[in-house]
Amino acid sequence: MPLENTDAEEPRIPFIVESEATAADTDEPPLDELITAATHEYLDSGMTYDGFSEHVRTTWRNAAAYDWSKLMAEPRSTGEWSSDANRLAVLGVMMQFAPESTCMMIASDILAENAPLSLPALRERINTPDGMVNTDLLFSRLIDNGTTPDPARIDMAMGILGPLEANAPTDACYRIIGLKAMLSLAMGDGEKARELAEQAIGYDASDRFASSVLDRLPETDPAMEAANVWENGGHLGR
Repeated sequence: MPLENTDAEEPRIPFIVESEATAADTDEPPLDELITAATHEYLDSGMTYDGFSEHVRTTWRNAAAYDWSKLMAEPRSTGEWSSDANRLAVLGVMMQFAPESTCMMIASDILAENAPLSLPALRERINTPDGMVNTDLLFSRLIDNGTTPDPARIDMAMGILGPLEANAPTDACYRIIGLKAMLSLAMGDGEKARELAEQAIGYDASDRFASSVLDRLPETDPAMEAANVWENGGHLGR
């Protein structure tokens, strides 16, 4: 059955072109605006009368895997954030609509014994439906295996996750925080891992990455927890 009123529909303009068309002077379009524009394009192009287009979903996931690999190969210095807003925007969309598979792809590319992964391997992971991501198995392979991660590779990843966390919608922001908790745990920083995991759990109790981090940390000392409550003016801060 043909779509009705197709002549009245607004033309679909690529989010990059749309954002550049409204950018002021020579400034780059702000990342948060690019992520918003990319999100609209993803939804507008994917929604059909029969549900969301599997072709659009797969295309964006495959693109995100490619963009991740390119961002990880950037010549950035230690602590420097990526400024490739177009690639970051694609990842920002996937952190909203495929958060667990995207986090699995990223964690595997950083922490797996055979990291960095090939592009086909990255695409295989990000195309896993979120409901089929086994976080227990993932943590067993990446965290519980006794290997030491590459600090330089984690720093490169943080240079991608940093701008995403600062500019993505709230849901995606906290998913990134949960992933950063996992990376902190891998680096042996249990205090930071707990802090980040509790932030993520405080926003969304179903965050399985954050829960898996907390499962691997020792129980909090009740005396220390009481001290934290006192320091926060009688409120337990997360």
